[in-house]
Amino acid sequence: MVFILVGLIFLVLGLMGMYIWWWFLVEIIKGLVALSLTVLGTVFIITGGRILLRGSKQESDEKEE
Repeated sequence: MVFILVGLIFLVLGLMGMYIWWWFLVEIIKGLVALSLTVLGTVFIITGGRILLRGSKQESDEKEE
């Protein structure tokens, strides 16, 4: 019972905080979107480079045989 009461209090405080500071949450979400796009772009570039290198290695191995 105590956990439910504390959970309800935290839920109400969290909702009040989100209502009062909604502009701050929007800024955080914008920052997280920009950060995730940067990280995903880096991952895709690294993955593409590895695929290109692996493909060129396989082609050179096939030519040697």
